[in-house]
Amino acid sequence: MLRRRKKKEKEFAWMDSEDEDEDDEVAEPAHKEEAEDDENEEVTLEKLEAVHSFGRMVMLSDSLGKTLKAGSLGPNECAAACRALARAKFFDNDLLEGLCGCLPRMIEGNRLSVEQAHDAVECMKELNFYNKELFSSIAKTFKQKVSTMAGGMRVVWFEAMQGLGHKKDLDFQQLLQMPPVPPGSPNYRTIRCAFFAKGGCELGALCTYAHNMHAPISLTDAAKEDGWRMRSVMLTQDQMYSVGNDAYASAGLR
Repeated sequence: MLRRRKKKEKEFAWMDSEDEDEDDEVAEPAHKEEAEDDENEEVTLEKLEAVHSFGRMVMLSDSLGKTLKAGSLGPNECAAACRALARAKFFDNDLLEGLCGCLPRMIEGNRLSVEQAHDAVECMKELNFYNKELFSSIAKTFKQKVSTMAGGMRVVWFEAMQGLGHKKDLDFQQLLQMPPVPPGSPNYRTIRCAFFAKGGCELGALCTYAHNMHAPISLTDAAKEDGWRMRSVMLTQDQMYSVGNDAYASAGLR
């Protein structure tokens, strides 16, 4: 009886094995479908804005990479991708190279606002990723707009260029530190250029500050100096004979 049972179990063992293989075959396509769903997930502005964790960025990264290679990511989505990567602190060389492949064209084509360009700069700064073409395109496009930028934004851009070792566009980097003075301003070519005083102004003749070591460093100092020169002076007895009987003179003595 025992021999018959063992023989029967042996005869049907191959059927159990086939059933297990079939179960594995059914489970495997399910996993493949899930992976394909992640890869084929459409990259939208809403999904990028919803990224607040490293894990969520991992799920979206394959689809984002394909979209970047296809060149079908718009300016708003590119800026959102920069923000998402920075928030998640997600360093992916291929994704960053892909962004740096399309961002310069968008910047030079005036398709990105200064705020969106700021998103790109913050992303590169946060992830310590440098791309010379990107920073040069930013310098070229926003050089004439530095005076309209907020002070905090200028600081971030300058620190990013310095920290990442951008050796070009030194005139733009100088403007980030000391924005130009408009021609109608009392400061225009009146206040001493701090970079000239140190021996090296990158702007040369285009500088809107005075390249003169005798120029005041601020209008406040200029007003103090002018006030000292123009204030009334009490004359001595001998001086009164030369200027008249008035004991005060409006011009300062030298």
